Amino acid sequence: MQQPNVVLQKQRPFQPWGAINYNGAPSGIQNFNQLQLELIKHFSNGLSMQAEYNWTRSLDDVPVAASYNNPWCYRCDYGPSDYQTPQRLVFDYLYELPVGEGRHWLNQKGVANAVLGGWEIAGITTYSAGIPTTGASQLTFTVPTNIIGWWGGRPDRVAGVPLYAGRQHSHDIVDGVQWFNPAAFAPPQKWTYGDAPRNVIWGPGSENWDMSLMKTFALKESLRMQIRADWFDAFNHFNLANPALSPGLTLGDIRDGGVATPNFGKTFSGSGSRIIQLAARLIF
Repeated sequence: MQQPNVVLQKQRPFQPWGAINYNGAPSGIQNFNQLQLELIKHFSNGLSMQAEYNWTRSLDDVPVAASYNNPWCYRCDYGPSDYQTPQRLVFDYLYELPVGEGRHWLNQKGVANAVLGGWEIAGITTYSAGIPTTGASQLTFTVPTNIIGWWGGRPDRVAGVPLYAGRQHSHDIVDGVQWFNPAAFAPPQKWTYGDAPRNVIWGPGSENWDMSLMKTFALKESLRMQIRADWFDAFNHFNLANPALSPGLTLGDIRDGGVATPNFGKTFSGSGSRIIQLAARLIF
């Protein structure tokens, strides 16, 4: 256990060595459950579609990319597995618009068919829940420099305070988006390990629509030309990233001369912007 006012090196079990890295643990447990659903519509009436949905719940006590919060209690790290995505929906589709020669409306040749007929819409859409603040990016707190012998680790979870109260849905990553509630955590008592569960904070989800509009012209019997426009992130949706280890996941301990971290709980990054691509190709 932690020894007050004893320098960290002298608390290490193997002297005179410093930190010793190792892979794996003497034992570990995992509980994994997953639901998979699939919907397939084969091509008919100008439409084909396929949808895949996964629901996943995985719990273990073996961190993948970080050390244990309390090296004397492996089971205290039992919680959501690192990097898991609890829900994910992906569907793709192809739809021939019912206009033009051989279709329901304007079923004839001519100028109207050349302009309005033969168009197709296709796309891939993805919705994904966020992953936990996981691996090396775990909640932590700063130990004031004048306190000797405190290993640090995760903070305490404040009972009864909502994790996400005050969460914003803006995209203001310049000033930071408050993703989780800073009041839900507090520094633990000196020389103790915090009781905040492993992977307790789940990051923002994501959504993306990639869409295409295309039309194929017959030039000769065995020669066709396709023109198309592709929209990647068609609705220009910006997806927030998880809060970063510093400053978003580091709680300042202002007791005994510690420094506050006003950006605790905020995310300052994300990705996603619409890209439009125009193309023409010959098919022979």
